[in-house]
Amino acid sequence: DQGLVNEGKFAFALGDNKEGELTFGGVDKSKFKGEITWVKLEEPKYWQITLDNVSAGSYSSGKTNGIVDSGTSLITGPSLEIQKIAASVGAQANLLGQYTIDCSKLSSLPNLDFTINGKAWSVPGKDLVIQSGGTCLFAMMGMDIPTGPKWILGDVFMRKFYTVFDYENAQVGFAEPTY
Repeated sequence: DQGLVNEGKFAFALGDNKEGELTFGGVDKSKFKGEITWVKLEEPKYWQITLDNVSAGSYSSGKTNGIVDSGTSLITGPSLEIQKIAASVGAQANLLGQYTIDCSKLSSLPNLDFTINGKAWSVPGKDLVIQSGGTCLFAMMGMDIPTGPKWILGDVFMRKFYTVFDYENAQVGFAEPTY
């Protein structure tokens, strides 16, 4: 303990098409409203948490696990599960293992809900697509990690919620952003 920060926390306000912010040593209360919902870590070294359910449209995973990771751009999950979700929204696989979707379908995409500690954290369907140069990339990708987490809640998820990593108390927190 070098006493350089007030608390053993760091927090992300990634913004949604706005400038983001990384806070060391606590939280920036101007970046969220209401209370932070805390979730105990299942595995501290990877910020792994229990997910009660992952759902989109008719898809439902049941109890599983995942990590919250600012170093992953997309949302990843088991390849077969991502295939089911992609098929249900009409996304087509490309040679790189990513999916594209018809840009005209954005308004009809279902939300992707991560239920954590009984509370649903919803990523709107339109935010599951990255538009670039007339192409719409489905922001979910299959990734099979044999001994690791099933899901990675990357930047696509973190842009929607103020996210706090609390090292001292082995927990991660989410709150409704003000941005």
